[in-house]
Amino acid sequence: MTTAKDLLSLPSLSHMKLIGGAAGLSRTVTWPYVILCPPIGEWVSGGEFLIYYGANAVVEKVELAQLIRDAAQNDAAGILFLVGHHYILEENLDDEIRQLADELKLPVFSHTSLAYVNSITKDIINLIQDREKDAAIANSFWYSLFFQNTNVDDIATLNQALFLGYLPSYNYCVYIFEMMNASAYFQKLEAMHGPSFTETSSEFFRMLATKLSYITQKETGSTWHVARNSANVFVLPINTNSQEQSADRFFESLTIRMEQQYPGTKFCVGKGNVRSRLFGIRESYIQAKRSLLSWKLLGDNRHLISYSDLGFYQLLFEIPTASVMREYTARFLDPIREYDKTHDAHLYETLCTWLDCRCNKVQTAKALFLHRNTLLMRLEKLEKLLGVSLDDADITFQLQAAVKIDKFLSET
Repeated sequence: MTTAKDLLSLPSLSHMKLIGGAAGLSRTVTWPYVILCPPIGEWVSGGEFLIYYGANAVVEKVELAQLIRDAAQNDAAGILFLVGHHYILEENLDDEIRQLADELKLPVFSHTSLAYVNSITKDIINLIQDREKDAAIANSFWYSLFFQNTNVDDIATLNQALFLGYLPSYNYCVYIFEMMNASAYFQKLEAMHGPSFTETSSEFFRMLATKLSYITQKETGSTWHVARNSANVFVLPINTNSQEQSADRFFESLTIRMEQQYPGTKFCVGKGNVRSRLFGIRESYIQAKRSLLSWKLLGDNRHLISYSDLGFYQLLFEIPTASVMREYTARFLDPIREYDKTHDAHLYETLCTWLDCRCNKVQTAKALFLHRNTLLMRLEKLEKLLGVSLDDADITFQLQAAVKIDKFLSET
């Protein structure tokens, strides 16, 4: 990872001066970006180190201030103003600009116009690429741990994890950030823009992964990130309840932020339990993945689903074969579905609604827009069909379990 502070050590930037925003020197630099002209919002995805010299045009101080605000809003890593007679005037980079940079915690630098832009960008790119080699090693390790069944008990695996900064004395938690309506979203875009639509889902997810990695690193500090298709997996050290609560709030707010930035998208974060050891981290990943699978089961208004929230569904995930669950549901639900199919009836819908209404007949009739007598006839038909009494609490429990298992199998 390259930070704005690291750039101060580069040969081509040895005379670069920090005007303001020292509190943001830890911002991650993903790439240098030479600005030809503002605005920058459409071209900056987060982490870019912006270089601006005014393109031989007179640039007023108010324009520089607006550029700084735009850079902060779009999560840039910092701004370098090239100053000189034909560039940015140094007198415009005064205390007012410094105070703005400090307020936004965005590093703002100045450098003489005698420096070559090509040399600056080349030095920054080389530094980033050197640091990215280390990041690639970490990415490969976590990718293999989560997706390729790496032997977590192997000494070589543990040594590699230790090399990457894993601490056996720490607890860790896995969060998976995923777009839940990707297929529908891109189909809608294609329908709106027609043949001229060129943005592919892979390009979108690469950009999104870069942005999420940058924001998460900036906000949470020490974290590992690996992206696969539409899923972004984050491993965070969690050692206190306050750390866990803070991480939960951050990821939940991040989903809302991305939905606002990309209207029409729906994001959710699946969270595993806090675990120790490498085996526990993999287990937390599996739990986070299962949490996302339960998104539709628990309601699609949630932005973060913890494995601990799954309740009864946790047990279902632990059943090794689906056939066992299908046998259980078949006993109760197959006769009902067959009757509905043969008689064009609605007994299954009635049963589900009755259970959702906690077996309250008045609420059930209201929810189904039925006369009370019609509901009673349907419930009586269910009893005869299954050979049970719906007044039996144990039967009610078994029916609730059958319906939940049926939904579980259809959604996962």
